[in-house]
Amino acid sequence: MKDTSELMLDLAFSTILFEEDYFAEEVLELEEKMTELCFKAREVVMLASRGIKEVESLSAVLQIIQAAEKVSNAAVEIATIELRDIGLPKAFFKTMHLIEETITSLVVPENSAAIGKRLEYIEKETGMQIITMKRDGQWLIKPDGKITLKAGDRLIAKGPFEALSNFEVFVLGKHVMIPSVSELMEPNSQRRIREILVEMMNLSQLSVDLAYSSAIFYNKEIAEEVLKVEEKMDRMQETAEHEILLFAKVTDNVKLLRGLLRLAWALETIADASVEMANVVLSGVALHPIFVSAMGESDEVISKIEVKPNSKLNGLTVAECGLQSDMGIQIVTIRKALTGKWEYYPKGDTKIEAGDVLIIKGSKEAIDSLISLTTTESAPNESGQV
Repeated sequence: MKDTSELMLDLAFSTILFEEDYFAEEVLELEEKMTELCFKAREVVMLASRGIKEVESLSAVLQIIQAAEKVSNAAVEIATIELRDIGLPKAFFKTMHLIEETITSLVVPENSAAIGKRLEYIEKETGMQIITMKRDGQWLIKPDGKITLKAGDRLIAKGPFEALSNFEVFVLGKHVMIPSVSELMEPNSQRRIREILVEMMNLSQLSVDLAYSSAIFYNKEIAEEVLKVEEKMDRMQETAEHEILLFAKVTDNVKLLRGLLRLAWALETIADASVEMANVVLSGVALHPIFVSAMGESDEVISKIEVKPNSKLNGLTVAECGLQSDMGIQIVTIRKALTGKWEYYPKGDTKIEAGDVLIIKGSKEAIDSLISLTTTESAPNESGQV
């Protein structure tokens, strides 16, 4: 269910980025799957209740199920911006690399060194996750890692921005130059709106990551951070609406205005859903073990590690450690030992030091590989030490 709602978000963002109706239609199909998954999840929760003592912890799981469903509903709203031909400014699409977890689209050229390589190998080598591909006119959602690449395949991949260059060089043989924001030649009114919405996209992704992290590790400190993010999102939505209404004075493009308003509303809804998850932890109600077990089976694993003095990570910057560029492990946030404060999506020059706590996410294989490199075990609901 977590995987499905997150895939819906990825495809929804891909819909508006690449202006592909197919992705929007796929989101709508996944909505039906999500509805079925939520129904079955509620059934499992009911069957797991063996007494009055378990009712409270299972009701907390039900609240998280409901929140995940709201995230998927927001993804549908984003996807239908393209499907209903509402629209967004063209300049908006050219700055998607400013989102912390970037999404890109590449067509495999005839001379690509990646031809014949398995998708799972490409993901491991580049740190990017291939979420969908198009071959012979057919889209494959979450393609099998055993598939080998052919010339003409179109790949949609996501991952840390630091890994994007590796992916482009591996597939295309060159790094694609991204236009600078100054080259977009957009009106100031649109620029302000775009900057706000891009930041809201970042914060919506962050709120979901933090919410699941707070629940998995049952950490009230992280849960409180979710509330702070949501409060910021509330203020940003109000600012976005204000700027969009000002923009309405200088444009008669009603479709564009509707698209901008809908995107702002959907992103804020995601943050609201994240708060519902975090409130479970803040309420003090213990989550039933069924939740932690389900999270351990997720395609993308969230883990928490504490950096020890003898760790290989100690003293390296985020860029130097290679977690994001080489392993495709995204550092969601770091709690600095020196200040005790959380730093969201730390930049490449952020130094990792002994005592720091990292919340990371990535494939189970990548997380396991990191743990094996540091020769430390880590349980799903405990802090690993590296």
